[in-house]
Amino acid sequence: MKKIEWLIAILLIGMGMLCMSVSALSFRSMPLMHFGERMMRVFACVGLLAVILLLLLGWVAFRKKR
Repeated sequence: MKKIEWLIAILLIGMGMLCMSVSALSFRSMPLMHFGERMMRVFACVGLLAVILLLLLGWVAFRKKR
């Protein structure tokens, strides 16, 4: 695998683990659910930045092949 493919795989695995751990913690107690609501915005922003980064890296890799 190329470096970009490893980066994409690690990023997707990390986002999946983060989402699973946040959902597991948020259903444990009520105060964590309120914390989860605030953190959902942060994770949404991080996810959006990750998607933009992946698109940018994919575009650069595609452009490099040509």
